[in-house]
Amino acid sequence: MSYLNHSHKRLRTIDITFSAALLLLTVMLFLSYFIRTELAKTNVLTQHTYDVIMAVDNLNNSMLQAESSRRGYILTGNVQQKSRCEIFAQSAQENLREVKELTVDNQSQQRRLARLDELMQRKIAVFKLSISHYDRMGFRGPEQAQLTEEGTSLMTAVRTGIDEIKSHEKTLLSERRARERTTLLILTVVVLSGILIAIILLSLSYYIARHESRSHIIAAGHLQAANRDISDLSSMTQLLQSCADFEEARGILSCYGEKFFPKDPGGIYLLNPSRTLMTDAATWGGADRKPFNPDQCWAMRLGQTHLSAAASDVQCQHVEVGGSRAHLCIPLAAHHETLGTLSLDLGLPQGTDEEFLERKRLKAGAFAEQVALAVRSLQLREQLRELSIRDPLTGLLNRRHMEESLLREISRATRTRQPLSVVMLDVDHFKNFNDTFGHEAGDHVLKEVGQVLQKNVRDSDIACRFGGEEFTLILPEADCDTALEICNRIRSSVKELQLVMGRQHLGHITISAGISVFPSDGDTIQQLLATADEALYEAKEKGRDRVIGSCTALSTTETDSKT
Repeated sequence: MSYLNHSHKRLRTIDITFSAALLLLTVMLFLSYFIRTELAKTNVLTQHTYDVIMAVDNLNNSMLQAESSRRGYILTGNVQQKSRCEIFAQSAQENLREVKELTVDNQSQQRRLARLDELMQRKIAVFKLSISHYDRMGFRGPEQAQLTEEGTSLMTAVRTGIDEIKSHEKTLLSERRARERTTLLILTVVVLSGILIAIILLSLSYYIARHESRSHIIAAGHLQAANRDISDLSSMTQLLQSCADFEEARGILSCYGEKFFPKDPGGIYLLNPSRTLMTDAATWGGADRKPFNPDQCWAMRLGQTHLSAAASDVQCQHVEVGGSRAHLCIPLAAHHETLGTLSLDLGLPQGTDEEFLERKRLKAGAFAEQVALAVRSLQLREQLRELSIRDPLTGLLNRRHMEESLLREISRATRTRQPLSVVMLDVDHFKNFNDTFGHEAGDHVLKEVGQVLQKNVRDSDIACRFGGEEFTLILPEADCDTALEICNRIRSSVKELQLVMGRQHLGHITISAGISVFPSDGDTIQQLLATADEALYEAKEKGRDRVIGSCTALSTTETDSKT
């Protein structure tokens, strides 16, 4: 019975999914038919607009030809020119009627055509009067000049009227073409999404019927198969979002840059932290990797896409001068911040078809948008990682990272059989200093001490803030004498600090330090820190301003003389 119930549930699930799939396909077909009908209507309107523009152009041409023929007749007396003038004048009137018929549903155009009709009739009347005057009296300069002047004024008005009509039609054409694109996009989304969802539903019902226990695995496999059909842009975005650092991202960006633009050398250039230089993050196709100034790129200066496709276009200064190829630069912007630029040598002769260049620009724009988001995400992750390991006041590594680093250095010292020194260090009489000058002054002192530590340790050493006024130094491959030398150098530098905050002189401070050495003083983190802390306590007990370790128990005077 339990099996039958389970089977019945599976059948119900299959029925629901099949029904949903069929319903979805039905709705999709209906929507597709409706959208296709709307698209056909929009196409008809677009073609109608083209017809109107062509008719207007014919009207303009007829008027120009009539005027040219009239002048030819007046100047040469050629009867053929007279006939041409009459024919083109008649043709212009027919063209005007054609335009009126085509725009009968457009009241604003009808008003413009009414004004144009009046001007044309006056112009044609001037044609006839000029020819008649010539036929009766021959060529008379003043009279013909007066008629020509009047005709020219009317012709200017006619052409202005024609330009207004044509401009209005071009505006309509632009709107209708935009509507075409929108309708086509909706149709594409409906068809593709409907088919994809229907396939998923049908596949799900099939797999449930056969192996219910494995339905989730099969569904995941189906989704993976579907994901293989996702565009390269989506794949690149997913990979970039999974990057651990910029080195990984560099390889991915280069790979997909080559994949997206196989014939177009280019690169992604990012601003350095000081925002004074653009350096390459990824290049492909043999693009130039030389850094350049942000002001040398118009896309960076204007904050928008810059395309130089013609000889007369302004070219970015970082592009090779005198090149015969179109060049495109797109700023990489995310979260209201400009990060760099995508630079592409389109590999096309300058002056290439604008529609083709626009397709290139749109593709590059989509690529740049995803790259900018991914790069900004990586930068934020780097900043968070840096904040997680750094003390915000002193800029030194924090205690958590200190413990991880010390564990790593102990393992390394064990393998290499090299010494490792650990130093515990703190500021003498810091509580009294805080009570006297306030916590703000105390923070200033800690920050100054942190800077001294960073300046006086070796590149391989690790300086950390342990907590409060206590600091820790991890000194790889340093025995007690080397650690003592480093600590005394730091101690002397701290004593020489001129502590001033605003106009207030804070006096001088001293530090005390304790040293422990691996493995003689311990072979674990706890033992080394405890030994160093005991040595620090001993230095405090012996009068402060001194360093104590297993290799020394010198007084302040003796330590000073040794350093």
